[in-house]
Amino acid sequence: MDSKKKSFATNLSRRHFLRTTALGTAAVLSGCSSVQLNGPLVQINHLPEKYSRRYGSFTANVCGILSKHAKNVKYKLNNGEWKPVRQKAPRVSPPNFTLEMKAEDLIAGKNHLEISASAAGHDGEVTRREFDYDPGSIRLPVTRDWSQGDLDVQDGYWEVVERNGMHRVRLKKGYEDYDRIVVVAGAFPQGRRVETDLIFRKNAGNPFGFGILPLWGGRPDDEGVTPSRGWDFSCAWFYSYYNAVGMEFSYKNGAAKEAFVSTYKSYPIKPDARYFIVVESWPEFDESGKRKLWRQRMKWRKESENEKSEWIELTDIEGAPLPSEEYAVALVCHRSSVEFGPVKVTAIDGPDDA
Repeated sequence: MDSKKKSFATNLSRRHFLRTTALGTAAVLSGCSSVQLNGPLVQINHLPEKYSRRYGSFTANVCGILSKHAKNVKYKLNNGEWKPVRQKAPRVSPPNFTLEMKAEDLIAGKNHLEISASAAGHDGEVTRREFDYDPGSIRLPVTRDWSQGDLDVQDGYWEVVERNGMHRVRLKKGYEDYDRIVVVAGAFPQGRRVETDLIFRKNAGNPFGFGILPLWGGRPDDEGVTPSRGWDFSCAWFYSYYNAVGMEFSYKNGAAKEAFVSTYKSYPIKPDARYFIVVESWPEFDESGKRKLWRQRMKWRKESENEKSEWIELTDIEGAPLPSEEYAVALVCHRSSVEFGPVKVTAIDGPDDA
């Protein structure tokens, strides 16, 4: 989703975004094989023990890798109908897979998942897992220090590492690809302040970017389309196309044209330097109590810079009104290797000048 080139001004467009309890695995392989399997057909990398609240197009995802021999990969949830698991670039390029479970298909408490795959000359393989789902309201503040290591991933292959006694989250080496997203907090309607630090290591393609999704609404699309093609978000990030830090609001339903608005400030990033980000997003309402806009502002500074850096501000109605009423908080890496520190999410009703 790389953006069309625009003139660099206060407001810029960018690319086409972002633009257990446990768990038994039963595998049955029999018969004379026409291919040599060196591992499972389905490798699950991310399926958290518990998913927090989902809403709208924000789904509970299972991420992993499919063997090159895997065929007819499908899943069913809670003994429902079988649904296909498909791969499609650029978001879910082979060997990656992302399975998307909608909020309305999840059960409060324990859920049962089956993933089936076959291969030439084999009877097939069935993987069975259990997980919990909590649709209850998100209670702020939420702090993720990554020490649990049970990652809620939307796309990609992430890992937790320890640096100087602190746990940090990053993409596994070699998996720095298109729009990799890890969830910090489930969906909720209130305003939020999100704070974290990060260390940029290197890029793995161009253009590249990384930062926070303070409003992540998931990927809207037509019924039955998978992997989903749309997006619904705000971001606060660095984007190499402009060699700048900035913010965006954008909405895209499936294959439809995206709506977006953005603002950027020139700000070169240096490898191995530590940066701090604070971003605030809050709804504003009209006299009838109906939400009329989302307002967002951001500060980004290097560790050695003054903490009183200036705010950058933007609203969604300037070009991309967001439709959802509840949004998650997440982190994003786009073709880049970045280590994120602890993330703190607090509730706000408006700008917090603390």
